[in-house]
Amino acid sequence: MRLVLFAFSEYGEFDFVIVGAGSAGSVLATRLSEIDDFTILLLEAGGEEDDFNQIPALWLYNQFSEKNWGYYSIPQKHSCLGMNNRQCVVPRGKLLGGSSSINGVMYSRGNCKDYDKWYQIGNRGWSCKDVLPYFKKSENSQISGDENYRGKGGFWNIEYPLPDSPLYQNFVNGSLELKQPIVEYNGKNQIGASHLQSNIKHGRRQSLATAFLDNSRHRSNLKVLTKTLVTKVVIDPQSKKATGVEFVTRNKKFHVRATKEVIVSAGAVNTPQLLMLSGVGPKDELSKLEIPVVADLPVGKNLIEHPILGLMVRSDYTPPKIGLNELIQQYLNGFGALTKGANVEGVGYIQTKNDSSEVPTIEILVSIPPHIDSSIFQRQFNYNKNIIDGLLDTIDPQRDIFFYIVLLHQKSRGRIFLNSGSPIDFPNIDFNMLSEQEDVDTLIEGVKYVQKLLKTHAFRKINATLLEVPICTNFKISSKEYMECLIRNLANSGSHPCGTAAMGPNNGNFVVGDTLEVHGVGNLRVVDASIFPSSISGHLNAPTVMVAEKAADLIKKEHKYL
Repeated sequence: MRLVLFAFSEYGEFDFVIVGAGSAGSVLATRLSEIDDFTILLLEAGGEEDDFNQIPALWLYNQFSEKNWGYYSIPQKHSCLGMNNRQCVVPRGKLLGGSSSINGVMYSRGNCKDYDKWYQIGNRGWSCKDVLPYFKKSENSQISGDENYRGKGGFWNIEYPLPDSPLYQNFVNGSLELKQPIVEYNGKNQIGASHLQSNIKHGRRQSLATAFLDNSRHRSNLKVLTKTLVTKVVIDPQSKKATGVEFVTRNKKFHVRATKEVIVSAGAVNTPQLLMLSGVGPKDELSKLEIPVVADLPVGKNLIEHPILGLMVRSDYTPPKIGLNELIQQYLNGFGALTKGANVEGVGYIQTKNDSSEVPTIEILVSIPPHIDSSIFQRQFNYNKNIIDGLLDTIDPQRDIFFYIVLLHQKSRGRIFLNSGSPIDFPNIDFNMLSEQEDVDTLIEGVKYVQKLLKTHAFRKINATLLEVPICTNFKISSKEYMECLIRNLANSGSHPCGTAAMGPNNGNFVVGDTLEVHGVGNLRVVDASIFPSSISGHLNAPTVMVAEKAADLIKKEHKYL
C-alpha cells in the first residue's frame, strides 16, 4: 500500500507530545495538563467515540468496525489451529480511549505479588505497596471492598452490573461446593469467586476517554488530534535525544517539536512498531530493513498474552425473556443485560498447582451468549467454520452457557517484528502461545475444574453438560488428549498483549528503566502495557491506567512540579 503525501509542514512545538490516546495516553494527557505551565499534544490514529460503543454488551460489534485496528497474528504452530489460516485475532482499539472503548469493561488489577515480582526484577518503586495508591487514585469505586484497597473521588467509575442473574447464583453456589471462597478480587485475597466489577457508570461504558479526556479536553494547554497517524519519532543521531515526531493527518505530513519529551503510549502492538520504525529495536532486524539504528534494544520481544479457551455448555437454564423495548429501557435506566460487557455473570480465580501460593493460575468467566447471529462468534475468534463443523450454528441463547478459561501466567513468549519499513504496513504478531507444554497442562487443569464445577449440585440441577467439539471426537471426552485437542484448536488470544517494551535494568534484556525512559535515548518514554516485564493475574486495563498515573507523577517530579 502506497501513502501519497503533500508537502511537509511544521506543526509548531509542545512541551510533551503523546502518541496514542488509548487508556494510558488519555490518563497521561489529563494528568500532565493539570500543570498550567505544560503544553501537551495528544495524537490518536482513530476517531471519536459514539453512543454505540458506550453500550457494554455490544463490544463484539464494535470490534468488527473501524474502531478496531483489525490485526491478526501470523499463522501459529502451537495454538489457534482451528482458526482460519491458524491466525489468532488481535483486537486493538483505534479511537479515543483505545481498547478501553471496545473491550469487555472488566476491572481487574491482578495480584499484589505480580508487582512485587516487577520490583524484584530491579524496578524500584513498582512493588505492590508502591503501585496500590495509583490504582486507588483513578478510581471512583462503588464497590464495598476491603478497607484501604479502594479509591473514591477519581475520574474512573467502577460498579457491579445489575441485576444478578440466576446463573450467577449457580456459579457462586457451585464454587462454594468446591471450597472456593467468595472474595473481592481487587482486595486482600484474589483466589475465589466473585461478582464481575465493571468500568461502567449507570450502566454505560466508562472508557478512559470518557472518564479522563472528557474532563480535560477543554483545557487550553491540551490539544487533541484524531485520525492522525504518527510515522516516526525523530531522534537526533548525535545527541541520541528525541526531539519530536512526524505524523500524517488528512493526507498531509507534519513535523512537531517536543521541547521536553516524546511519550509513546500506542499500546503493546503499535508502540514497538513505532519504536522500531524510529531506529530503536533489535539491530539485526532493523539493519535488514535499512532502518538506521539509534539504540539496539529488545523491542518487540517478550510478547506476553493470556490464552483463552471457550467451552460451551448445554443446560436447562432459562434466562428471563425480555423484549427489545424493555431491554433498551433498562439500559437507559442503568441496568440490565446491555450493561454487561461480554455478558459475563461471574468470575473466579483459582490456583491449580496445589501449592500455598496466593497467586492464581487460571481465571474462570461464566457467560450467557447474547442474542446475536452465530457468525459473530465465528468472527470473534476467527474460527474455521469447516473445522468446527456447524457447532456454532447450534447455539441456543435460551439454554447455553459459556465458560471461558484464561491462562494467567503463560511461560511461552512471542514477539512483534516489522513487516517492512513502512508505517502503513501492519507489523507481524507472533504470539507463540502454548509452545511450552506446561501452559497446555495448566489449561487442562482449568478444563478439569470446569468439569468439577458442572458436577456440583448447583449445576446438576440445571442439567449442565459440556458439549463436544466435532474436531476432537476421536478422543474420549474426559481424556487429556481430548482436552489438549480443544486447547490447541480453540484457545485464542485473550486480547491482553503486553511486555513488548519491557521495564527493567539496562542490561540488554529490557527496553525502558523504572522511570519508563528508553535505555540510551533521551527525552523518550514509553507509558502503556508494553512496559510490563511479566504477566498479570488479571486483565490489563486497570494496570495500564495505574502505570499512566504513576508515570504522570514521575514526569511532574522530574520537571520540579511535584
